Amino acid sequence: MPDNATDERLDRLAGRVEALALLYRSLSAEGASESIDLGVYLSEIATAVMHAHAVEGIHLDLQVDTWPVSINVAMPAGLVVNELLTNALKHAFVGRDGGTISLHSLVDESGCRVVVGDDGVGLPAGVTWPKAGKLGAMIVRSLRENARARVEVDSKPGEGLRVVIFFARADALASDAPRGE
Repeated sequence: MPDNATDERLDRLAGRVEALALLYRSLSAEGASESIDLGVYLSEIATAVMHAHAVEGIHLDLQVDTWPVSINVAMPAGLVVNELLTNALKHAFVGRDGGTISLHSLVDESGCRVVVGDDGVGLPAGVTWPKAGKLGAMIVRSLRENARARVEVDSKPGEGLRVVIFFARADALASDAPRGE
């Protein structure tokens, strides 16, 4: 069914555009500030994704702390969270009456841990996320390289998916200069 595949690609593109539009509005609203509140930004993304793809019986567990970060952290983090939430709403609860998707962005003395997870069906055996060669993989690579994030993915068939993104406090407001400069 090529039309369904095209519709899904357009939905993903629309979600990515919305995530970037939210980032642009945040930058514009905060005036001359070079930082974005990651907690507020991720909350806005979650709201937009849930509104666009809401399914009855699926609940969002949202817990965020306020944390100012550079655009190099906010942009790829927002795109990854958008991708994970959209995937969960579309695929995690197939054949089930519902479940819970979690988005936690919690800060401690070492940095910020963003956890996106669900209690859905998990990835099929032998399948990984992000899929090599896809835009999601490029966004995760950007997150690792430009935002200096650690990304861990855990999934078992029938037990859901959990992605943990960790940003060290020292890297949150790092300048736009490449490493080593």
